[in-house]
Amino acid sequence: MSLELFLENLSDPSGEVAAGDFIELSDLTPEELGSFARAWFDIPLDRQRWIVGSLVEAAEDNAELDFIALFKMFLKDQDEDVLEKAMEGLWEHEDRSIISGLIQILRSEKSSPVRAAAAVALGKFPVLVQEGKLLPKDGDSIHETLMEVLKDPDQHIEVRRRSLEAVAPFNTSDINELLSWAYESSDLKLKSSSIYAMGRTGEPTWLPLLLKELDNREPTIRFETAHACGELGEEDAVPHLIPLLQDDDFQVQLAGIKALGKIGGPLAKKVLLHTVKEGDAVLEDAARDELQNIELLEDPMAFSTEA
Repeated sequence: MSLELFLENLSDPSGEVAAGDFIELSDLTPEELGSFARAWFDIPLDRQRWIVGSLVEAAEDNAELDFIALFKMFLKDQDEDVLEKAMEGLWEHEDRSIISGLIQILRSEKSSPVRAAAAVALGKFPVLVQEGKLLPKDGDSIHETLMEVLKDPDQHIEVRRRSLEAVAPFNTSDINELLSWAYESSDLKLKSSSIYAMGRTGEPTWLPLLLKELDNREPTIRFETAHACGELGEEDAVPHLIPLLQDDDFQVQLAGIKALGKIGGPLAKKVLLHTVKEGDAVLEDAARDELQNIELLEDPMAFSTEA
């Protein structure tokens, strides 16, 4: 099917489009993207939303499909549902070309869920800045924007907490003060974000606090704390993570297994091996996956592990 015929069918609200047909929109040339843009503005809004959602699903199902050019175009759309789906579609895209668009959305008058999604989408870039994979000016722009939003008491708390999570890898003294502020909050979501962000700082001095929170009565806090311990990668956390494998909350159990896999080391491997042999089916599979990850990190030529 030619692109023109596909676009004609796509533009028709009554037209049926099979999931496999979206391959026609993969890896468009600039000229083809122009043709799509001209057709896009005549498509009814409900159909537009359906199209973007379908593209996200198709990309998740088939990693070879490339809709990045379309998702970047959608970042300029006025509809918030389209914007959120576009950011979802760009989740793994690490090119600096989308930074300015995400910053513009975060600074806009859009709804708090959309701006919070923009903060989340920006969150992968501070790590790249720290790794020297982005220009310093990109890091400065991201850091300045996120901190401005985070420090603004008039901003919705959801946008502020997502900005805290995103900015954490810069690990400045100002950020550490804000982490302490959020941690002391009575708002459970804000406290959860602070713990998640502590892991993203890569700063081991947060570990004693995190180990204490592994015993928190709130499953959400235990879950985020396990994740943060895994991100810090300190083997001192391993003995404290082991009890989570018997936690009353299944998601906390899985978080404990993933944290052990990220940290690695002899004790973590021993516990994961025991879980493979003695755990229930789901925990067994999760533990086996983490053992394979550890083995691949230790020996890139290894592709299996004994269970």
